Amino acid sequence: MNKVTLNVEQRFETGKGPAGRLRAAGKAPAIYYGKKTEPMNLIVNIHEFQRAVEKSGSNPLFDLRVSADGGTELTLLALLKERQIRPVDGSLVHLDFVQVFMDEPIEVDVPIEFTGKPLGLEHGGMFQIVIRDIRVLCLPGEIPDEIVVDVSHLERGHSIHVGEVTLPAGAKPAMDLGIALATVIAPKKDEAVDVPEVAEETPK
Repeated sequence: MNKVTLNVEQRFETGKGPAGRLRAAGKAPAIYYGKKTEPMNLIVNIHEFQRAVEKSGSNPLFDLRVSADGGTELTLLALLKERQIRPVDGSLVHLDFVQVFMDEPIEVDVPIEFTGKPLGLEHGGMFQIVIRDIRVLCLPGEIPDEIVVDVSHLERGHSIHVGEVTLPAGAKPAMDLGIALATVIAPKKDEAVDVPEVAEETPK
């Protein structure tokens, strides 16, 4: 289980103006919400957040330590639900944290690690990844870092599906079992181009 402690502040001002001032100061607006709590607006230090995420791997749990006037008031257990990034420069715009409980299952997208060289490549096939994550249902303390999928047995024209993957203990698929994860496709054959015959003109 990946768990990260992140110091945050409660945010009382909302709107574009205050949010812009936060980003100029190296901070980002965020929100914490859940089915058993009222939404809480937060302020996150961007550098501290990025440093914590880089060390934690995928789907870390966050202990959000909320402070006001420098004093710690409470700790919130959360999962990062959404990270909004500005496409132009890649800067952090907003974070959404969702409330979690250690004894209640949640749905998360876990990255796939494909291993092995498909047999179909030896017969001219091309390996193609269809999706890179599997959505699973599990307890917060049992979230896998990744799901390893062996594709070495795939022949040309064959695919591997969600239902064929052995998930880590405690995790169940939370998506259609028939969804393809990867496939070995046959290369497109060069199609012959029909050139119409042009009748030669008889000299007059």
